[in-house]
Amino acid sequence: MSRGAIGLSTVLGLVFATNLIFAAATDSKSAATPQVPEYPKDCDTIAPPVGFTFPNVSSALPFDLGSLRATVETTAPAPAKMSSTAGHAADHDCGVFETQKQFDLFSWATFIGLNWPADSSGNPISGDIGTQPTSPRVWEYYLSPSQIFKANGVAPDPWGTPENEARTLSAISKHTEILDEVDEAFFNLETPLPPITDLNNEYVRYEIRINKAEYDYIVTNTLYNTEGQQTFINNGNTVSFPSGKLPVGPTPGQRGAMELKVAWKQMGAGDDPSKFYTITPIVEEPFNKPHTITGKTYGLVGMHIMVRTESAPEWVWATFEHVDNAPIMDLRTSVPDKFKAKGSYSFWNKAGTHSFGGFDPAAFSTLDAMKSAPNYYQPKNERQLSQITKVITDNNAVSDSKWTKNLNATMQGKLAGTVWANYRLISTQWPVNPGTKPAGNPAPVSLGNPVLETYMQVNGSCMNCHAGATYGNAQTAANNANFSFMLQRAKSAKSKTTSPHN
Repeated sequence: MSRGAIGLSTVLGLVFATNLIFAAATDSKSAATPQVPEYPKDCDTIAPPVGFTFPNVSSALPFDLGSLRATVETTAPAPAKMSSTAGHAADHDCGVFETQKQFDLFSWATFIGLNWPADSSGNPISGDIGTQPTSPRVWEYYLSPSQIFKANGVAPDPWGTPENEARTLSAISKHTEILDEVDEAFFNLETPLPPITDLNNEYVRYEIRINKAEYDYIVTNTLYNTEGQQTFINNGNTVSFPSGKLPVGPTPGQRGAMELKVAWKQMGAGDDPSKFYTITPIVEEPFNKPHTITGKTYGLVGMHIMVRTESAPEWVWATFEHVDNAPIMDLRTSVPDKFKAKGSYSFWNKAGTHSFGGFDPAAFSTLDAMKSAPNYYQPKNERQLSQITKVITDNNAVSDSKWTKNLNATMQGKLAGTVWANYRLISTQWPVNPGTKPAGNPAPVSLGNPVLETYMQVNGSCMNCHAGATYGNAQTAANNANFSFMLQRAKSAKSKTTSPHN
């Protein structure tokens, strides 16, 4: 194991410690007043709450290696009935609420578990996270939407079915004809906001993955086609994806539903592939179909993680980025048009004329793309170079806080010697008042990833957006889809239309 590298036992220790943290803050049924664990007031110290220590996992955890994924997915990150007063205690330090810290630790544990090298069955392998760096990660064995929501509404592929002989990246945005996919960058079909490119003028590509807990729920309830959805509604059912639960005594834990949204950039001039987790997929060009590219290396630049837990029915929303993506532009102190930054980045350079989005509307047509095919916005010129910054405002200042910076530095130190030391948590969004409509009062107010919501970083909110997700023939508020837009991908069993891209 390399110096400072995270081993499997260390991660299990971290996850177990966070389990203790979250289990200690009990439901109001078993404690008169929910207690928020106290953290050291020194912002430079990343440690578990007072009274908890990282256990010797060899004796404390009766888990086998295959349970790492289950452990990460079942962790419940806050008491189910945490009040806004407890969640926003006045005596917080470093400008970050104590509950936020719990969620951030949970996010890092989840990111590490998902990115653990896996065997051919998708189970984490022995060793440390740097073992077998070319092996697929645990999450890469999750299914893509195209394997679940198939043409003609037929049954999904069995779990464990490989997506293709070779992985295909076709989306330059997370939207095709449904709301959630329009924008991983918040490139919009009805405005002149272009899909984003890196400094080599190559599109960022996106993919989505769904875990087995969510897959099983969709299959069991026949939610993979529109007829099954309507029957589900007519029978008086409400969509409620599985929630992760901690084991209690002899009662085993339960895995929660999880969705991942991942961004990739092509490795090219100025890039160092050794600093990225990379794949070599088949790539489909959206504007010159049919046109595929093979043999190109793509590096991971962004990852959204959505996981539903018993204590966070509005889901936990974590987002990670590559450290070289873009410079920080603090709108509390900077004027966008006069912004300057030092360093080398994948999506910004000093020659950029405008770093807050960085696009030329005149280069794009004003066609009504919703009425034209293909579904992507039609540019006059095929590509427009992006100039992207990581935008900080009062609404998302936690992502630039001393707590977040030091947490990332600590985790990156433990990941030293691996590509994963080049990734960092932007922040975690979570419900302050679980169960409160429509979105549980999210904290922080805004959360965005520069390569996933490029044009909506100032006011964008994962939870507020997804709270409006619907499904069924009449996609009204009454048919709420429990914060997931995935069900809108369902096709009619009587239809001959093709499935949308990821």
